[in-house]
Amino acid sequence: MKILDFKQHSQGYLSLGLAIIIELIYTRNEAGAVGEGIDRVYEYIQQFGEEQTLITIGSGISAGEGIPGMGKLAEHLLVDVDQKLSNLQGLKSSDLEGWDTVKSELQKGTNLEGALSVKEVSPVVENLIIQSTYSLIAAKDSEIFSQVFENNRQLNLYRILRQYTPINNTPLTIITTNYDCLIEYTCLSLGINVDNLFYGNYFRKFDPDLYDEQHQQLKRVKRNSIVAVKDNNYILLLKPHGSIDWFSKKGGGTYLFQHASTGTPDIITPGKNKWRNERREPFNTVYAKCNQAIDKAAGYLLLGYGYNDADLQDHYDHESNRIKPKLIAPVYNSSATP
Repeated sequence: MKILDFKQHSQGYLSLGLAIIIELIYTRNEAGAVGEGIDRVYEYIQQFGEEQTLITIGSGISAGEGIPGMGKLAEHLLVDVDQKLSNLQGLKSSDLEGWDTVKSELQKGTNLEGALSVKEVSPVVENLIIQSTYSLIAAKDSEIFSQVFENNRQLNLYRILRQYTPINNTPLTIITTNYDCLIEYTCLSLGINVDNLFYGNYFRKFDPDLYDEQHQQLKRVKRNSIVAVKDNNYILLLKPHGSIDWFSKKGGGTYLFQHASTGTPDIITPGKNKWRNERREPFNTVYAKCNQAIDKAAGYLLLGYGYNDADLQDHYDHESNRIKPKLIAPVYNSSATP
């Protein structure tokens, strides 16, 4: 069983202003018991405050639960994309040239983001990369969902997010650059609603214009008087890189449904195409809301987040935001195996 141990780290990030740094070290506890480290970070969070705290969650948190990271994904793409290309007919030379460049970089040991940034791949190859990324992440995500749903597993985020619920004056906002749905599963365990700007019934459509009306409740104030009041007891979850349960439909619109057997998920993978994809919907709107949340927050809790998104970083680095208090927990993976 993987647990969290937390060690206070004395050195900060120079660009972040005043911050408390706690290093998350994932270790293996053969007895299966949660160590004292989780209690120590829990105490820090209690001291840090709750109102208007923005939480940003990165891949380090998911890696601790067994979701494959960039290294495993790079290994998977080398095999899977190559195989998928070999089965396609009518490929253009640009398709093969782009992938050959990426493959060569990966084989030389270049990290995945670096390899995909050397040369822009064709739309055909980009689609294959998205499909392969989805298949790898979704398989482990589905396994974790079953364990959480059957009450056989409690995710490491459970105790941390429980500190912020129930929510009273303002909803809790979480930004995550992860594709997986571990935050959603944690909220399921906590019994709290997640608003991800998708609304509807079985097939939920991305429609941020409906946001305000989703959280209105009718309240009787007098015997013959009923008024609409806002319900803030939910988590607003913003995923600027997309999610494995987002799918674009031919003809327009992005929909949310889990563990789909068809379709290509709406996720942004690293590389030269990233900037262009961030400017299309639904990502353009989600990024705008992320930036609004960063500017509005009174303080930041950053868990397993590596500051590797230039657009978000611009707002964290803004002069008015740098002075806000931060609790930063970068991840060091000592003995856990994804």
